Amino acid sequence: MLRRLAWSAAFLALTLVTLNAQRPRDLVNTQVTARVMSVIDGDTVDVRLSSGRRMRVRLHGVDTPESGEPLFQRVRDFTRVLMFSKDVAMTGKDVDVYGRLVARIVVDGADASEAVIAEGLACTYHRYVVNPALDAALDRARAAQLGFWAAGARQPACVRREARTRSVMASQPTATTLIGNVSSRVYHLPTCRNATCQNCTRRFATRAEAEVAGFRPAGDCIRR
Repeated sequence: MLRRLAWSAAFLALTLVTLNAQRPRDLVNTQVTARVMSVIDGDTVDVRLSSGRRMRVRLHGVDTPESGEPLFQRVRDFTRVLMFSKDVAMTGKDVDVYGRLVARIVVDGADASEAVIAEGLACTYHRYVVNPALDAALDRARAAQLGFWAAGARQPACVRREARTRSVMASQPTATTLIGNVSSRVYHLPTCRNATCQNCTRRFATRAEAEVAGFRPAGDCIRR
């Protein structure tokens, strides 16, 4: 009887571990492969991990039109053609307020975040990340007048939001351009969501100054 109870307890523990394995938080700063099972909208997909677990994933660094906004269906179709039913490589960056894994996804050798922005179908998301590659993709789309950057095209709300974010970033005094967390030794832009943490009390004028002081870029917000 005791042996049966012990085996039952062991089986239950193993089951719980299996069910909790590869939760979104477990995949932050980790690269895994997955199969894209469905496309929710331009920047959100459902994937199946090698373990068989399904997970909702949001593309890192991009914001696409919402339902009812200009080009919503077009960007959803673009993302579907790009990755539906394909095997992809995901690198987890964060977990958002809805419990979704935020990740960079590479499909057929292409970075999905860059691809959708370069098509003129998404904004960059400077509130959470500054990435030169994404900014370059956006500049190319605007110069070529693609997607919602075309002359006379209606633009989604993300365009106005990004304009406000860039304005705030440009207005920040030089002395507070970067904010350092004295506990974790990472530095943030003022627009990073973790820049107002309790330990974020150090200020730097430049990245070089922060790094000489022993701080490193916040991995969920700043990219080189």
